[in-house]
Amino acid sequence: MKKQILAALLFGALATQIPAQAAGGFQGPGAAQVVSTAQLKSLPDDAYAIIEGSIVRNIRGDHYEFKDASGTIDVEIDHKYWNGQTVTPNNIVRLTVEVDKDLMKTEYDVKKPIEILK
Repeated sequence: MKKQILAALLFGALATQIPAQAAGGFQGPGAAQVVSTAQLKSLPDDAYAIIEGSIVRNIRGDHYEFKDASGTIDVEIDHKYWNGQTVTPNNIVRLTVEVDKDLMKTEYDVKKPIEILK
């Protein structure tokens, strides 16, 4: 019985350490890179990229106008990626987006929580 309790406590202590260690990731060729909105428009379908700039306004529903020094795009941000944060046009944010090219249009879908840089 004591061994089971000790094993459960040890497992619990180790399990709380895993999220801190799991924050890393791959850096190198093929990894999402920071690009401008102008560069984003030339990426292929299903490409991932990171953009930094401001969310200017809500267009409709989950669609927002995003602006950086090179231009503006329409991004789709699902509610779960706001993380309860309040973002204004004065904030500088980092978005990880996936390029979704269809026959008639291109969409940019946010795939990770919004990071407020400033």
